[in-house]
Amino acid sequence: MIGKLLIKIKTALALKKNDAIRVSDAYKEAKKIGLIYTLDDNRPEERLVELIEKFESDEKEVSTMTFIPVAAKRPDPDYAFFNEKDLNTKGNWSKESVTQFRNEPFDFLVSLDWNQNKYTQNILAGSKAKCRVGRYEEGKDQYFEMMINPNDDKYASYLTQVYHYLTNVRNG
Repeated sequence: MIGKLLIKIKTALALKKNDAIRVSDAYKEAKKIGLIYTLDDNRPEERLVELIEKFESDEKEVSTMTFIPVAAKRPDPDYAFFNEKDLNTKGNWSKESVTQFRNEPFDFLVSLDWNQNKYTQNILAGSKAKCRVGRYEEGKDQYFEMMINPNDDKYASYLTQVYHYLTNVRNG
């Protein structure tokens, strides 16, 4: 309970303290891509799988982390996930896989959430990724180096644009 209250403070501190070098490589040179998202029954899972397959066909190592709210009452999946219960009383992640994901120096860390929540924001704020990418949301620019404003309200369009814009990143 206390951890849930502290997470906003911890996130703000992580944004201030994070000393990760935010210089993205060209997509062609990138090796690791992280994807973080919240479980959503309205999100077609096959679209996510297609995106992962595209990255992997480009010879990128893809890691995912899924936030599954406790209220979803889902059985533990066979992929990397976390929930509110993984926060300790000090507002730190007690699950090693979450800490490892947060500290991984991804070339690109992509948030696939339509709307950010305080748990995924905490991961983004403390991330060591070279370039954090997410959907444009007013007031959320401190979490991203690249924001994508989809042409429409369709999730599939957003994923298509994520792939398009990432593959067009060049060294400047």
